[in-house]
Amino acid sequence: MKLKTMLVSVVAVSMLTACEDLFEDGSLQPDGSKPSLTINNPSNNQTINTSQGLRLSVTAVDKDLVKDIEFTVSGLNSETVLFKFKKFPERNVIDFDTTVAISGITPGVYKLQVSATDKRTNLEQQEVKFTVK
Repeated sequence: MKLKTMLVSVVAVSMLTACEDLFEDGSLQPDGSKPSLTINNPSNNQTINTSQGLRLSVTAVDKDLVKDIEFTVSGLNSETVLFKFKKFPERNVIDFDTTVAISGITPGVYKLQVSATDKRTNLEQQEVKFTVK
């Protein structure tokens, strides 16, 4: 019986020490570990037809959970935002894939900015340029 109690205690201590958040101060301050963010589509300098729509494909990974991902499309040399939206996945691995209608957008060069924030407020940003025909 004493051996079982000791084994259970060792297992419990091992499990608790593996969970570093229990031993931290509970702070959600940045820890220097930014989310990994990849824009899969559109690729940089890709040409898109308005009839096809803009396919947005992004992968984000973080050990602390990705709290939110924000998408912003604006003119290349303009502060005017054409559209902007945010998703709140609250997961470690996110594969986001959707198509956005761009039929009303004037042909030209645009930029897509994507930012991912983890639950500790670490921020990673990526940007690609694309051309609308």
